[in-house]
Amino acid sequence: MLSVSEAISTLLQSSDRLVEREDIALIDASGRTLASDIIAPIDVPPADNSAMDGYAIRHQDWLDEESGIPLSQRITAGSVPGKLEKGTAARIFTGAEVPPGADTVVMQEHCEGTDESVRILKLPARGANIRRRGQDLSTGQKVLSAGQRLRSQDLGLAASLGIPESPSTGVSG
Repeated sequence: MLSVSEAISTLLQSSDRLVEREDIALIDASGRTLASDIIAPIDVPPADNSAMDGYAIRHQDWLDEESGIPLSQRITAGSVPGKLEKGTAARIFTGAEVPPGADTVVMQEHCEGTDESVRILKLPARGANIRRRGQDLSTGQKVLSAGQRLRSQDLGLAASLGIPESPSTGVSG
């Protein structure tokens, strides 16, 4: 059995694989050990967005399944929506930002739509089918912890947050 001082001495002698902290490109960081926490610099998602293809509405504007609601806009992922006009619906696609004023997304399978209007056949609960801003990660939240060995999924997470480098130590393998 080793004494504490002998164990420390053995560890220090085998530490030649260690280097001081260095920031390296994420592509080169797999298997390295993270030297400091990584904190989310942004909310994920960055805005309320649609969880599916369908129609963004104000829940209170729905009258009944016989009434059609006029369409005021078409919102694709990456586009910036305008405010939803009262008494209208917006055609919306998965991942697209929910327009201001809308509080619900009705899945397209529960609707009958044309280019001008939509009939809602099955109204979901208010707030349905919307992924809220920061639902996955909030600005300031710790997403990776110092001391952890970096795996491909960790590097993908860091890259998705716009972090170009990993503060890591030289431990490998």
